[in-house]
Formats: sequence, structure tokens, C-alpha cells
Amino acid sequence: MKISRLNKEIEGFNKVQRYLNEKNIVFFIKEHKIYIPYEINEKKFQITIQILGENWIVARSLIIKRELVKDEIYCDLLKELLINMHETPEITFDIDYDGNIYASADMRLDIIDYDNFYSGFYSIPFGIKKFIEKIAPKYNLKIL
Repeated sequence: MKISRLNKEIEGFNKVQRYLNEKNIVFFIKEHKIYIPYEINEKKFQITIQILGENWIVARSLIIKRELVKDEIYCDLLKELLINMHETPEITFDIDYDGNIYASADMRLDIIDYDNFYSGFYSIPFGIKKFIEKIAPKYNLKIL
């Protein structure tokens, strides 16, 4: 790993920690990631923040595992998520290779400041809340 890249990652990591501390947000660090426990509608989630490469801060939280979504509704659910992203641009839903569904935010490290960090960060609980209250009921999904 180049020194400049490592320095940018450390700088970004420190900046995120400083922003979280300024709002007294509880977090812990493990294996080069920041973990933030979050409760929404009496359900517990964990937002993970990591620095990817020289340029990106990526924050995400698992909403629902693929195994909890019936095969016959999975494609319709993904279409619903895309429509919601179109109608509410600050919310981003994505999936991993296993088909698990997340709320996420990607932020450019070189332009991040306090305000746009929190704009991205708070889009995650907002997306989870929307999923729980508006999307999950349509598909009779149980969020654990």
C-alpha cells in the first residue's frame, strides 16, 4: 500500500471519528471499520463505516437477509427499492453477492465535511425506517 493512500485512509478515518464524537454518537472500532449501533422502531441495526481506497467513505447497514425474502417476491421487492431510490434520491438501497439488502451511503473522502457527512450518514437510518414502515408491510416481510 502506498504511503499517500495509507495517509488518506487514516485521515479519513480520523475525520469520521471526530464527526461522530462531535454529536456524541456511540461507536466502536474493529478491524479498520467503525461500527455504530442504531435502533429504529425498536429494532437493532448496525451501521458500518469504512474507508475504501484513497477516495471513498462507505457507510451501510444490513436491513434484511436474503433468506427472509421469499423467492417469488424478491424481484418485485428489488424493483420497489429501485423505484424508492428514484423517488427519494437521498436514500440508497443495495444488495451484496448473497442478495442481502442494505441501506448505504458513499461519500467522497476528499470533499467530505461535517454537513455532507451527516447528510449521507442519516440517509441510512432514514432508508431503514422507510423500508420498515412502507416497503416491508407491502411484502409481508418480518424485520428481525
